[in-house]
Amino acid sequence: MQAIVATLDACVLFQGRLTDLLLNIAEAGAFEPVWSDAIHEEWMRNLSVKFGIPADRIAYRRGEMERAFPAANVTATTALISSVQALCTTAPQRKDAHVMATAISAKAEVIVTHNIKDFASSALAKFELSKVRPDSFCVQLLEAQTEKVLNGVRAHRASLKRAAFAPAGYLEYLAHEKSGLPKFAAALEPYSDRI
Repeated sequence: MQAIVATLDACVLFQGRLTDLLLNIAEAGAFEPVWSDAIHEEWMRNLSVKFGIPADRIAYRRGEMERAFPAANVTATTALISSVQALCTTAPQRKDAHVMATAISAKAEVIVTHNIKDFASSALAKFELSKVRPDSFCVQLLEAQTEKVLNGVRAHRASLKRAAFAPAGYLEYLAHEKSGLPKFAAALEPYSDRI
C-alpha cells in the first residue's frame, strides 16, 4: 500500500512531542509529510513568542526536519492561494488558505490540524482533500500501515532519552494532554509488546 501524503499544519508542528512522533512514523514510511516555508514560519514564530526559545534552537529544529525530509517543503503559487481564499467564508479560513494551497500543490490527501474549523469542508471537497486531527490521523495510519507505524513508534520511544519508558508508561505519555493522543494510545494497547 502506498503511503499517503499529509500536510502538517503549523499547530501540529508547534508541538514538539507530537512532531517527533509523527516524523518518526513518517521516517518508517507510513506517510509522506508536507509543509511550506509559510507553515514553518508560523510554528517557529509561535514557539519564539510563547516560550522564548532562542532563534538558533528553533532554526536547528527546522533544519533537521528539512534534512530528514528534503522533498517535504512545497511552495504554493500566490494565484493558487488567492483562489483558495476566494472559497473561504471566514477570516481564519482565509488566513490558513496557504496551508490548503500547499496541500493542493503537493497532491496531498489530508491536512493534519487541530484547527478543523479553519478549513471549510466544501472547499476541501473541490480538491479531494480532507482534514483530520492528529490523534485520529495516527489511529487511521495504525489501521492502514500497522507495521510501519509500529516501527515508527518503537523508534520514537527509543529516542526519548530523558525518560526511558516501559511500554505502559509510553502509552501514558502519548495519552497525556501535552501529547494529545489518547485515542492513538488506546489503539496501541493491543501492540504494547511490540513497541
